[in-house]
Amino acid sequence: MKFFNKYIWKICLTVLCVFPFIGNAQTCDYTTSSFTVNVGTPGTLPTNSVTKYLLVDSTTQKLAQISNTTTFTGLVQTKTYQVYAFSYVDDNTVTGLNVGGDFSLVSASCKDFSNPLKVRVCPSTTPTTCDFTTSSFALKAATTPPTNGTTQYLLTDLSGVIMQINNSTPSFTGLTGTKAYNVYALSYTGTVSNLSVGSNFSSITGSCFDFSNPFPVSVCVCTPICLPVTATKIK
Repeated sequence: MKFFNKYIWKICLTVLCVFPFIGNAQTCDYTTSSFTVNVGTPGTLPTNSVTKYLLVDSTTQKLAQISNTTTFTGLVQTKTYQVYAFSYVDDNTVTGLNVGGDFSLVSASCKDFSNPLKVRVCPSTTPTTCDFTTSSFALKAATTPPTNGTTQYLLTDLSGVIMQINNSTPSFTGLTGTKAYNVYALSYTGTVSNLSVGSNFSSITGSCFDFSNPFPVSVCVCTPICLPVTATKIK
């Protein structure tokens, strides 16, 4: 397990000693879809205080998950994150504490953040179970796409590289081997840039767009094995 030291209340409470985390962000700290970090000894908090643990995308600085514990689950992409402990007085002044929101917008009248802990998560690209065993599959959208924009469906690998784009339905063809993918719905108005096969979906930009949560899919297509056949004459 990785460790980070929780920095508690330098503004409103007693200042505690904080040790910065130093590490190599490109090294995979976890190779599973979930992980838990250990917290150092916390200071004494007021009875009306709350502590949340935030998982922040290091590239976009958006909140990927908000947890009541130091455990994060359901991670389906190879990515570097920052983990923060966020403590605040529960006086109904907290703002910006929403998954998908900008980390910079999280605030409260009396609050503090820990130092960030960088972690790189690399879920296995070889699935242990198979959702589909054919070279094509189709999913069903859980909600109706917005009518005043464009919705496209992306098939990406676990690094976020776009493998296929479908303009109308979440269905994909021509798949081979045993691989894990993520499926995203992308809705936008106007135009977007960098939306092409081979680019990373995190590089997509535009004036008004949004992604669905990733839907993990494991595909296991059996590769035929050709065996030599020798014909002999039966007497």
